[in-house]
Amino acid sequence: MNQETDTKDLPEIIPIFPLDKCVLLPKAILPLNIFEPRYLEMIDDAMKKNKYIGIIQPSITKKKKIDTERVGCLGKVSTYVENDDGTLIIKLTGVCRFNIIEEIENKVSYREMRVAYDAFNDDLVIEDNTDTIDREKLLNVISDYLNVNDLTTDWSVITDTDTDILINAFAMLSPFTAKEKQALLEARNIENRSEILIALSEISIASRNDKKSNFIQ
Repeated sequence: MNQETDTKDLPEIIPIFPLDKCVLLPKAILPLNIFEPRYLEMIDDAMKKNKYIGIIQPSITKKKKIDTERVGCLGKVSTYVENDDGTLIIKLTGVCRFNIIEEIENKVSYREMRVAYDAFNDDLVIEDNTDTIDREKLLNVISDYLNVNDLTTDWSVITDTDTDILINAFAMLSPFTAKEKQALLEARNIENRSEILIALSEISIASRNDKKSNFIQ
């Protein structure tokens, strides 16, 4: 898949896939099982055009004027498998975050939004910009988080993963709340996201340990 390097090359109007407690982050991969007719239509149309789809959370607070969050992430279909029953299994690779400008009136069954990427130009930077991140601390927190939540994984894969991809993948896969996921998505940069991720994980670890201690007592 081609590496996008300029937000000017990204589509101004995109199909939107609202998913609760689910975010897509740049360079990370999101697997999706598509079975609803409107989203099957959306994927079919995307495959005929540019393969782009926007992932966004429904509004976390009900006080907002629109029923989705303002910030989401553009993804590009990188894997596409059609099942015998007509459903799809796809993988989206995160490209760049966006701000919603407005919803577009259309004649299809899915929603489309006009979006802007200007605030997130750094998402397209290819160079490694994680020199200031304490990778050892990050790995220790991930290990502790997995242990207290009784989660297993191939640790060699984690240690071999680039720091920015590791941060984004862990942020996406961890069972944080919708509000916490949105905070991770809207982090200023990868360093800020790492700080938020470590803080949330440490809170979760402490909470789980307290529960285990109370149970033993």
